[in-house]
Amino acid sequence: MAEERRTAPQEAERPDALSPETAAARYEAERRQGAIIAAGAESAWGWRSPAGVLRADRRARFLIGNARLGPGVRCLELGCGTGEFTTRLLASGCRLTAVEISEATAAECRARVGEQAEVVLGNVETGEGLEGREFDAIVGVSVLHHLCMPLCLKATFSHLRPGGRFAFSEPNMANPQIWAERHIGWVRRWRRVNEHETAFHAHELRELFTRAGLVVEVCEPFEFLHPSTPRCLVGAVRRVEGCLERTPLRRFAGSIRIAGCRAAS
Repeated sequence: MAEERRTAPQEAERPDALSPETAAARYEAERRQGAIIAAGAESAWGWRSPAGVLRADRRARFLIGNARLGPGVRCLELGCGTGEFTTRLLASGCRLTAVEISEATAAECRARVGEQAEVVLGNVETGEGLEGREFDAIVGVSVLHHLCMPLCLKATFSHLRPGGRFAFSEPNMANPQIWAERHIGWVRRWRRVNEHETAFHAHELRELFTRAGLVVEVCEPFEFLHPSTPRCLVGAVRRVEGCLERTPLRRFAGSIRIAGCRAAS
């Protein structure tokens, strides 16, 4: 039997609008996935393993440093989920608002952060929940690939003040595992990847932000450390990773990081 494949959404022309039916189906799928995550399936993403903790901490440092988070900085975290990165961002002392579409995961996040952050039930493709707000920074981890990017850039990044900063980490389509999760049906289901989820090549992600009038300062693949790496091998893998990231093989790394700003008016 031929191996099951699908054309990933990002390989077709990316839409700048969604029909009401398509939008409703996508949002319901995200809410269903949120309920599954809140019920205990978050381990599928590997943030709690020894290697996963290092990966999460690395992303948090990138977001905090490149978005220049600190005391008094008004930061918006997109797709906060259960608060895995919300808690780390709060260490910067920023004034954090976290937005999430799933009621179940938003409740988990609120339980974790208490009154330290405002957790908003909203939609970053429509701007729901963000009306009348302005932020100094917008950040997120593994959230943009769930979205219709033109809609998000229009509805949510309009809340970023002139001169404000952004920083994100996203899956890299050039990575073999990420490619398989987006193109092979049984892998997609095993890895709990929604039908509408995408991934990015670095040049594509840069172009999306640039087209929206944002200034991209860094956009590059990074990271070969897999969350399933045994604790005893983490040190060795990180040393190899440091070498690979200085070679053309970097393009196959697992993730992409992007950061920059909205031009001052």
